[in-house]
Formats: sequence, C-alpha cells, structure tokens
Amino acid sequence: MNEGSPKVRKTGSPKVIKRPEVRSLKSEEEENSPIDIPRLPAGTAQSTTKQLPTENSKLETEEMEVHHHPDLHHEKKAWKEYFLEGLMIFLAVTMGFFAETMRENISESSQAKELAKSLYQEVYADSINMQYRVGLREKKEQQGDYFRKYVRDSSLVNLSNKFYPSFFWTFAVSSIIQFTPNDGLLNQLHNSGSLRYFKGIALQNSISNMNVVILNLRNRNAEENAFMLNFCRPFMQKYYDFDWEDDLTDHGKISGFARILQSPTFHTVKPLRIRNLKDFNRDDAEALATHYILMIRITKLIDYNPYMKANHELLTELRKAYNFKDE
Repeated sequence: MNEGSPKVRKTGSPKVIKRPEVRSLKSEEEENSPIDIPRLPAGTAQSTTKQLPTENSKLETEEMEVHHHPDLHHEKKAWKEYFLEGLMIFLAVTMGFFAETMRENISESSQAKELAKSLYQEVYADSINMQYRVGLREKKEQQGDYFRKYVRDSSLVNLSNKFYPSFFWTFAVSSIIQFTPNDGLLNQLHNSGSLRYFKGIALQNSISNMNVVILNLRNRNAEENAFMLNFCRPFMQKYYDFDWEDDLTDHGKISGFARILQSPTFHTVKPLRIRNLKDFNRDDAEALATHYILMIRITKLIDYNPYMKANHELLTELRKAYNFKDE
C-alpha cells in the first residue's frame, strides 16, 4: 500500500479503543481548583466541606453537656435538718473514737496480764534461787571463821581433818555462792516501754526499785570477783594442796563442790600439808580470810537483803493486781 493512502481496517478485526488515563480524584480536584486553599492551622475552624455530625453524635454531645453541667440549684433545707445531720456525724465520729479506745484498752490489758504473769514467774524463781545462795554464803562464813581461827593458833604441821574442807570453802568456792538475778523480762519492760501497760503506781514503783537493787547487786558481785581474783587465787596457788582436791574430785570425775556437800569433812589417807609452809604467815592468812568473810557479810547486808525485800514487794504487788498465786 502507498504510504500516503489511508489505512483500511480489515473486515472482521475487532476495533481497538484506547481507554483514557484514569486520574486520581485528588489530582483532578487540584487541577480544577482555580485557587490554592492554604491548610488551616490546628485549633482553627475547619472547612465548611467537613462532614456534619450525625444525629447520634448530637445526642451524645447533649448528654455529655448535661453530665458536665449538672443543675446545682437545690432547695434550701430547714436549719433543723442541718443540725440533725451534723449531730449524726458527730455521734458517728464519737462512737468510732470510743470503740477504738476500748479496743486498745482491751488489747493493752491482755498484754499487761501476759507480761505480768511472765514477770511473776521470773521474780518468784529468783526468790527461791536467792534463798539457796544465801544458805551457801552462810556455810562459807562458818567455814571461813573456822579457817581464820585455826591458822591463828593451831598446828600447821599436823593438820586437822577439817582444815582442808575449810580451806576449800573459804578460797575455792566463789561463783557458786553468788546470786545472779534473771532480769531479762525486766530489761525488756524497761527498754521497750511496755512498763506503761501496768497502770498501778505501786506496781510501777516496785518494778523500778527492783531494777535499782539488781544493778547494785551486780556491781557488788563484780567487787567480790575482783577480790577473789587479786588476793584469794594467788594465796591458794602458793599454799593450797591441790593433791587433796584431786582426790576430792576423784581425778575430775565429780565437781569439788558437789563432793564437799556430800562429805563435809572429806580427807584422804595421804598426810595433809600446807605447801611452802616456811613462807606461810599466820597473821596474813588470818587477815585475808577475815577480810573476805567480812566482805561476804557486808554484801548480804547492803545488797542481798535489799534485793530480797524488793523481790517480796514486787511479788506482793503482782498478786494484788492480777490475783497470782505461788506455784
């Protein structure tokens, strides 16, 4: 076919139709828009083209407005109604206060009784222990008197069978005769402030007095121990016959104190002797024994007797306050 002649479509061939390009609605709007509308900043009124709220959203808005703006106008009440409401509030607070106070009082009363019971048992046990120690100290005084009188004018070569038992009692027996109070609960009451649970003034004073006499007694025990360590122990190490005590304890199988209680005049088949006899001075030995025995007696007068008195007063006050009885 010639280039200049029109093209002839063959018969029967389908007609080809080119679809125009589909442009986006946005692009079309931008092209058709004669003026560029600037985007409004946030917070300003929106375009009038924004979709209007539906009826449901209107109802929600109205309901929210009603919720956030309640009607605060109330009818005035009579002064009697205000007075009655105030009185009811006052009575409710007052009853709550009294109920809480009563609950605390019941709790403190229960705690006070439990503490008082434990304190009574502790003090009562100490009273029995004190009597036992006082009996031992009286025994020591008797033996000390025998020892100091013996060394004053008796034979130091041919010793009596009672000499070494008295020597043992006077200078070897020490801590076993001392009373050590069990004041754990008293310290707890003092340190924790639980003493306030005991309402009676007489009972509180008895507890305070007990603390004082226990402190004095402990100090006196420390003085006795110092005297024993500094004077009695060196004297024993120089002159005491430890072979006799070895026989007394059956070579360590029994305590010497337990054995001497069983056999107050214990003696051995071996001849008794005083070690380093040539250095033994009668006056010094008598003075040492006398000084120690006087210390034992003074301790009883100024510390043990006051403790026994304070112990008795405290037990009496506890019996009065809580109806306790001796076990």
